[in-house]
Amino acid sequence: MTTVEPVRARLDERILGAGTNSRFALLLLLLVAASGYMLVSTLTVLRLGGYQGCALAAGVDWDSAHALATATRLTGQALAFLPCVARHAPPPPLWQILAAPAVVVAAAAAATVLLPLWKQRPGRCIRLNLVPGGSEIAARVEELAAGRVARVPELFFAPAVTTRSATVFGTNGRPRLLLHGGLVACRTTDPRTFDAVVLHELGHVANRDLTITYATVALWRTFIVLVIIPYLLWWSGLWLLGIAAGVGPTLTAVITRYLAVPVVIAIVMHFARADVLRSRELYADLTARRWGAPLEHVWAARPTPAGRRGPHRWASVLLDQVRTHPRWEIRRDALDDPAPLFAVSSLLMFLSGTSATLMNFHLMGHVAPHVADLSDWLGQGLAAVPAAVVAAAATAVLWRAVVRAAVLGRPAPTGVRAGVWLGLGLATGSLVSGQVIGNLWPPGRWWVLALVVGVAVALTCWTCQCARLAAASWPGRSLRWPLTLCLIAGWLILAAWFAWWNYYGAMYASGFWYDPAGLRRTIVNWFPGMGTAHPDTTAVMAPTITVLRYAAYQPLTPVAAVAAWGTPFVLWAAGAAVRGPGWLRSPGDAGGGRAAADATAPVTWRAPALRQATAPALLGAVIATAGVAAVQAWLHTLHAAPGQRGGMYAFSYAIWSLWAIAAGALVAALVAAASARFRLPAALVAAGIGALLGLGAATALISVDGCIQPLNVLNDTCSWRPAWRQLQGGNTFGLVAHSTLLMAPVIAVAATASAALFRLARRAIHAKDGTPAVQAVATTARPGAGARYAGAVLTVAGMPGVALATAAVLMAGDAEAQFATKAQVVTADMQTAFQQTAGLPVLPVSRDMRRRQVHAWYRLGGRYLLDHATRNGRWIVTLIHSAVRDRRLEITADLMAKVRPACRNMMNVASWEPVYFQVPDPAAQASWHQFGLDVRSAGPACLQAADRTDADAFGTSMIGLLAAAEKAIDTSIRIEAIIDDPSDPVYKGEPEEPPQPRL
Repeated sequence: MTTVEPVRARLDERILGAGTNSRFALLLLLLVAASGYMLVSTLTVLRLGGYQGCALAAGVDWDSAHALATATRLTGQALAFLPCVARHAPPPPLWQILAAPAVVVAAAAAATVLLPLWKQRPGRCIRLNLVPGGSEIAARVEELAAGRVARVPELFFAPAVTTRSATVFGTNGRPRLLLHGGLVACRTTDPRTFDAVVLHELGHVANRDLTITYATVALWRTFIVLVIIPYLLWWSGLWLLGIAAGVGPTLTAVITRYLAVPVVIAIVMHFARADVLRSRELYADLTARRWGAPLEHVWAARPTPAGRRGPHRWASVLLDQVRTHPRWEIRRDALDDPAPLFAVSSLLMFLSGTSATLMNFHLMGHVAPHVADLSDWLGQGLAAVPAAVVAAAATAVLWRAVVRAAVLGRPAPTGVRAGVWLGLGLATGSLVSGQVIGNLWPPGRWWVLALVVGVAVALTCWTCQCARLAAASWPGRSLRWPLTLCLIAGWLILAAWFAWWNYYGAMYASGFWYDPAGLRRTIVNWFPGMGTAHPDTTAVMAPTITVLRYAAYQPLTPVAAVAAWGTPFVLWAAGAAVRGPGWLRSPGDAGGGRAAADATAPVTWRAPALRQATAPALLGAVIATAGVAAVQAWLHTLHAAPGQRGGMYAFSYAIWSLWAIAAGALVAALVAAASARFRLPAALVAAGIGALLGLGAATALISVDGCIQPLNVLNDTCSWRPAWRQLQGGNTFGLVAHSTLLMAPVIAVAATASAALFRLARRAIHAKDGTPAVQAVATTARPGAGARYAGAVLTVAGMPGVALATAAVLMAGDAEAQFATKAQVVTADMQTAFQQTAGLPVLPVSRDMRRRQVHAWYRLGGRYLLDHATRNGRWIVTLIHSAVRDRRLEITADLMAKVRPACRNMMNVASWEPVYFQVPDPAAQASWHQFGLDVRSAGPACLQAADRTDADAFGTSMIGLLAAAEKAIDTSIRIEAIIDDPSDPVYKGEPEEPPQPRL
């Protein structure tokens, strides 16, 4: 009896694109970013003297191990530090910063053009038509190329090379084929080998991978020659000079890191380059195989190494990643099953994360010299570049793996392992670049790096789940549209994450945190008005709201948060209108996005009913609405007076309402995550819709506050008062809306992780007891096709549209502030608030370092201020003494008129005290600060008394101004004692006026 073997489902390797373009983009962008940053860091050393002087004036020890305190002092005195650096260490112009990337890219482009000319140089090869019998060989090549490639390559012959091989080079527009002497010799004796080798090389031409291949090689060589080698030589020389000069450990660590970063970049680029080149070989093999090339005949003579164990096996795995050509046995296996082209490589994910973080840090380094001109949107734009690279690389790889599993009926990858490696790469890049550690190596908080890994795992799991939804139910004939949607959404999520990480995440990882007391004062300043929090939970709210505020107000956060749950919702709802995936219904070629060459490919997945997510969402919305109403009823019982319903009272109203919405979203996410399959998409959709409906209910309840007597909080009369106007102070309602959008996906991820851990724990318990664990069963949708289609259209057009509209309104409202530069945003009040919340630590330094700091402060503007303060103080004393008659001061209109200009001058000097550097010596700073307080109190009184000829008020103001003059003199005496050198040049010549602060 004859048995018929079942047809094995095969997957065309060209589905959803190869992904090599994204990896080439990774190389190109990393090269551009690194080369520009390396030039910036080199130019920074050349202007280090002026920069160091400004840092010393800010009270910073340049070689201190207190990197976090150093950064805090510089940030807390930005109004003085930025203008000081702009004057004494001006940043390089933009053309200089862009010069290095432009030169490297131009050199790489030139090398891409010249490299084929070098390969076909005389003496190495000759044109085939010049060889006797070459016309016959050319005819055979043309015969093989006919109908397979758009253009027959130019043919060359290398007689000195005896191998049976060939090489294709050049560009996609002008391919060249170099035949080795051994291959030409076997044309008649072994024509099958000749045909197989030529068809393989023609496969490269058909796949149009020549330009990208030689551009990759050219980029690699150009970067090594023009950037890496000169950069390493430069910093190695500085490192040796620093050791000889006896610099401290901090500067040594900085230079060592500068030496390590290019080495890491070179390694990353080499592995990425090798991956691109290996992939092209496998694609060319499969293309040649489709043309009927007898590749097995060629490889039959290739020996297969015996199985290796232990260290030899691991060494072989590592070598596989280093090689630019895959091993013969890998190529043979790929003909039967192109699994290597669909595998989720851990090394590739790690390299993608590392290179993205390095690229992100280097791009931020480009604008670091011009930080005063940096806006939130410019920073967001820079963060979007590495986000696009990671999203393109990871999304394509994960989707290809999921689609392959769908066609072959195998379990789909979860994305956990890929996310762990991606997160480790992101964390490694941050450590190597020094983004989270300042000038030293160990970060202040390791757990923040664990958060990086967690975010990466959440992203890769989300990507895999979106791919599973599309593979299970997408009705279209191609998966490219859902892939594009997932790619854009993933890019938005990563862009928002990188933007937050650049400004706040890395800062937290380095050990920074706010002063609790100052933070509570700042919260009160954020929400001005009469009223107190009920209950007084400011101490608990302040840190949470501060972190939430800075995360929620990133430019792309609102739309990224909506995309996180809107993307799986759209994929799920679109598939609810049809039966089964449309992209698997048509057999045939893979062009146009068709996946399988065999329509009988098993698909065991089925998407459950959409109500698995929407029903918990409605439950969460009900809980959120009831929670907001309960908050109103509770606050109503406190009976706040009409004049006490603003400030922290309104703030507590809004925040407790926010927690009520978050509670509803959490319940919705937990219920949805308890389902059998698609836990993460279900939790995201449930939390997103639940939070959005809860926000809408809260908006309605707040807007009609006063119409329902038991729920009155802010008003006693009924009227429509929009919530955004009711809670306008400090943009309180905006904070609630931003936070609601952000917290929905965060809560969903946390709920899914909790459900997964609970499931694992339950499995472990049942496995220990020997009883089978209860398995949840996912249900599928059963309503008719018309009802399914109508419901899908309404939901797809409804909830995501409302959410995106809400995000757009919030982003438009924030646009003015987010397009403003740091120079425009940073004010004296903001600097004071930062000093209160973060503190301004006084670094423990040696006596000599303290002298250098005070000397810099005095030289760069302090002497100018003190001279004017003491001179005007002495002038006031002189005028007062001249008005004394019989030991009694006679205050006349003439005296007040003469003193008035001195009062104005004293006020002008005192206006510098909050915005100029604090005196690096604590005792001198205390006197200088008291001078500013006294003058700001007595100066206006002096002017008003002189204008009104009020003798009593004038006499009182004189007491304050004379006390202030004494404090200025005390500061000057203290500084002279610290410098302790009357012959120091700092006392000679005209004093230097401090640069105007950026107000």
